[in-house]
Amino acid sequence: MQNPRFCAAPSLVGSFPHTHPQALVEEILRRFTVLPAWPQLPVRDWLESMYVQYSEGLPGAVVDRATERIYFSTGDGFEGQLEAFYQAVLEQDVERFAIGRDYASGLHLFLECLPGLGGGRPRWLKGQVTGPFSFAMTVTDENKRALAYTPELHEVAVQGMAMKARWLARQLRQAAEEGALVVLDEPYLCSFGSAFVNVSRQDVIAALDGATEAIHSEGALAGLHCCGNTDWSLVLGTALDVINFDAYEFFQGLSLYPAELDRFLRNGGTLSWGIVPPSRSGAGLDPRALLAALDDRIGQLVSKGIDRDVLYQQALLTPSCGLATETEERANQTMEALVELSCLVREREGFA
Repeated sequence: MQNPRFCAAPSLVGSFPHTHPQALVEEILRRFTVLPAWPQLPVRDWLESMYVQYSEGLPGAVVDRATERIYFSTGDGFEGQLEAFYQAVLEQDVERFAIGRDYASGLHLFLECLPGLGGGRPRWLKGQVTGPFSFAMTVTDENKRALAYTPELHEVAVQGMAMKARWLARQLRQAAEEGALVVLDEPYLCSFGSAFVNVSRQDVIAALDGATEAIHSEGALAGLHCCGNTDWSLVLGTALDVINFDAYEFFQGLSLYPAELDRFLRNGGTLSWGIVPPSRSGAGLDPRALLAALDDRIGQLVSKGIDRDVLYQQALLTPSCGLATETEERANQTMEALVELSCLVREREGFA
């Protein structure tokens, strides 16, 4: 499918601190008309935290609510579960990887609210899944060894996240008028290349491309979110369509790769600017100050030879990261500032 030009439309990044999903979903659908995103609600229920939320039904997964611990066990029954898992993958049994309401109340309410919207279905919908690299590096086996270092469990993580992403892409694509965007949440990419990560570049790229291919197979766009510094040349060298980064605090890291970034944009890619900062930064939420910050960063890329019009046309605007660690008041203020910022950009650039 041809990549759209989102023209600095606002969207969201995964998680929220809210505990009452109905009101939040209604607010999101009211404010975000171009690319609304369903909210992850880890404060409401631990099952909705990012590594637990996508473990449902995976072979060996142990979800211990009493201790709030998730790990994988290769003990009794694992071989049978593993065989059923790979059979589902080979047969492309996407429904086998569904995300249940207990694990994603925000998603299910989001999908249920869409038919009742007065203006009809949104053109685009967005969702987020834990990326395969971060899942494999963060979740462990019963001995607290990362799944990435046990080949059998590493494949479960990689294939499992790809199929979860594919299931989500199917749900969103069916509910949208035009298309869907599924973003892989990859915070652990900030540690890639350090002495603490013994995973090859080739393996990381293969995992990302596998998940991207799964999303593409459902006719959806594939994105990646990383809210810190990483080797952006690795990310920009994959088949991803959208790159979401913390443009407020970690812009300089991405700016080190102008050639790769220019190629990504010329191929139709979208930069999703996480330009609305978290409260920990001490920064305010004045839309005009945020506009100045965005213009400054885009100006730096223009000075390196990247087309200004393309940068604005092929842009999305988001918070710098998920909002689950914020107060509900700050999260609501962030949404308001983001929408106002987008309006300023779109009116000035003639997109509105």
